This record gives sequence, C-alpha cells and structure tokens, in this order.
Amino acid sequence: MNLSLQKLLTLVVVVVAAAAGTLIEETSAAPNCLGTGASADFEAYKAHVLDELANVTPTMEGYSYSTKFPPPGSTAAPEAVYGSASCTPDVGDSACASCLIGAKLSLAQSCAFALYGAVTLPQCTMSFIAVVE
Repeated sequence: MNLSLQKLLTLVVVVVAAAAGTLIEETSAAPNCLGTGASADFEAYKAHVLDELANVTPTMEGYSYSTKFPPPGSTAAPEAVYGSASCTPDVGDSACASCLIGAKLSLAQSCAFALYGAVTLPQCTMSFIAVVE
C-alpha cells in the first residue's frame, strides 16, 4: 500500500471515529461496532493494534497516535487493521493511559469479529477498522 493511501485510510478512521463519537454520550463507554465476519487473523491483528494504541499513545506529544498491523511490506494475510487513539490535551500521561486501557477493553469485549469499532470516553477515543489490501 502506498503512503498516500495509508494516510487516507488513517484519515477515514479518524473521521469515522469522530462521527461515531457524536452518536455516543460523552460519558458512555459503549462502543460503536459495525460489520461482522472478520477472520481470526484479523482478531489477532486487532489485539496487536489495540495494545499498541494503549501503550504508545500516552507517550506521544499531543496524546495522538495511529498505527497499522501488519506493517507495510509484510507477507501476512491480505487483511490489515488500522487504529487510531487520542486523549484530551489536558490529561496527564497516567490519566491518558488509564482511559485508553478502558477503551481497549471495551472495544475488545464488545466488538469481537467486527470490522470497525470506536469508543469515545470523556478523556480519550480509540478506533479500529479492517482493510483488505
């Protein structure tokens, strides 16, 4: 996948996550899950992406991070998972990390085998989307 397509897909994840967030009360931990039938490989990729988002985002300047798994050039299955997470700029590292752990658990439990999922919490957001490359 070329870099401009990757940037476009990351933007789609962010825009869809933002739109999903407007449909959920800000205090709600209920994720928005769409689509079904993701493969077992996808579920493993999703778990990797959600873990990376929860671990890396609190360390990033601006508390915003996007990622993809498997990495570009991989010989893995044609499915890939893109993910994005952010925390509100006024939170500290530990509050951001705690919020993202809650978001990760919510998505993992509620969006099993979904092709898209997003959750908006008062201090953070997290989303993922499946893409066949």
